[in-house]
Amino acid sequence: MAKKEKKAKAEKPEKTGKKGKKKLLLIPILLVLVAAVAAAVVLFILPRFGVNLIGGGSEGDTSEVEEKIPKKGVEAYTVGEDTVPSLDTILEEGEGELIALRTTPEKSKAEEEGRLTYIYELEGAATIMNRYLDLTLGGEEGFSLVDETYLIQEERPELEDAEGALILARNSVVEGRVFQLVIGWSEASDNLAVRVSTPEGQLREPEKVEPPKPASVNEQMEKIQSMTPSQLALPGSSMDEYDIYPIEGFVKIDGMDCRRFHIYEAGDSYSLAGIIFLSGDQQHVYRMDPDDNTIITELK
Repeated sequence: MAKKEKKAKAEKPEKTGKKGKKKLLLIPILLVLVAAVAAAVVLFILPRFGVNLIGGGSEGDTSEVEEKIPKKGVEAYTVGEDTVPSLDTILEEGEGELIALRTTPEKSKAEEEGRLTYIYELEGAATIMNRYLDLTLGGEEGFSLVDETYLIQEERPELEDAEGALILARNSVVEGRVFQLVIGWSEASDNLAVRVSTPEGQLREPEKVEPPKPASVNEQMEKIQSMTPSQLALPGSSMDEYDIYPIEGFVKIDGMDCRRFHIYEAGDSYSLAGIIFLSGDQQHVYRMDPDDNTIITELK
């Protein structure tokens, strides 16, 4: 009997040790799951929008990554002396929270400072991101929407909850670098990733394309005289049967500057035969009903 009792006591610590190992494994498993979800956003969602975060070269090397879950949300995203209010500052109660932070340590002074990737679990990414754009674009923060070459995008996109990606950037306090936020999200995982870095580069303004100057009065007169009366919804076989008088200034029709012309029948009656509008690029002709001066129809 004594031998059996001793054996039972010896086995008890062994069982306790196994339970302890299972508890210790819970935290690493959670970290691996978070890392996998964030990687899905970075590897699969962002490239669909032309955003490649893991391109060739040492800057794309993600082999050395530390994983940790911050105790609280962060007030700002900061790399060196560059800083901007974080997404946490505009999140309302129940919308979501910061659940993990992935860091890539600094590799060398010649390369980009260590990247930071903040992972959020949230619902309604489009609404949240629109608020964040209101905060960061222009104004005090001075960010712009850019493409991968840091060319400033003039139009703000329509965002959707399903998935999306944006690049926000401004010139860094460090000369020759940009302070960049690359943001991607997927409704399928309820996750949004914000990657913060200061890569080499410079913001570029889009080239200004000057609109073509509208044709002169003489050029437009020649254009109308070269047309047939039928093209202007007029009777007759030649525009020599009509006198054409331009009206000074332009009016907007379909967003285009158009000059107005009054066309009269030549001869004794000298009655108004039609009111014509010719666009500045001479590609569009409109006719106004001379009886009520309101109905405008484009002539094909």
